[in-house]
Amino acid sequence: MLRDEVPLYARIERDIRQAIASGELVIGARVPTEQELCARYGVSRMTVRQALERLAAAGLVVRRRGVGTFVARDKIERVASRLLGFREDAIAHGLRPDTTVLSRGYEPAGEDDGSLLDVPPTDLVYRVTRLRTTDGEPIGLNVVVLLPDVAAELDGADYAASLYDEVARLLGREVARADQTVEAVNGREADCELLGVTPSAPLLRVTRVTYLDSGRLIGLTRTLYRGDRYYLSLRVDRSEPTMTG
Repeated sequence: MLRDEVPLYARIERDIRQAIASGELVIGARVPTEQELCARYGVSRMTVRQALERLAAAGLVVRRRGVGTFVARDKIERVASRLLGFREDAIAHGLRPDTTVLSRGYEPAGEDDGSLLDVPPTDLVYRVTRLRTTDGEPIGLNVVVLLPDVAAELDGADYAASLYDEVARLLGREVARADQTVEAVNGREADCELLGVTPSAPLLRVTRVTYLDSGRLIGLTRTLYRGDRYYLSLRVDRSEPTMTG
């Protein structure tokens, strides 16, 4: 029985791929349920899940716990060499961005943020957690960490708006530079639930330590992006070595 079922996950995967490519299953459409696919192909749920997991890993579908499996939107390209805010980036891709502030307040910096901001881990920083959506769909979980003197100057800022715009409005200076790192991580259960993906789903973590055009350090942002919706691109040049006599 198992021997007969082994190649069937590939057939299920192929058929769903073809349905997406032909337009039979459009972006956002719900893929038949595991139970429906089991009945259609006469296979076990394990075989169906293997096919769906392969499709999810390829970025073609999104699996939402307790809801179902849906055809994924195209991934958003984030150009790693350009300092763009979330709103600018989303609008450039023809999407409708929105931000919900989940929490805000003063908290100890902790080891990781303290090290990046060069402050003791027990020092207080102002931390704002925000959920990013495009066209109503969760896409990123963003944490802003501001040095306390900066947070005081940004009193009254609208953190549901663009942070860069609010900095320019209230400080009269532009955000000009950031030291950025990018890591692939497996999401924690709470983060994955907010982002509407399965537990331990692959996420892209982008950390930026941010400076004004005056060179002043203002803080950092750390964003978890859904791996099925975002990718980063970076153009690099290999310069020819200079010949010297």
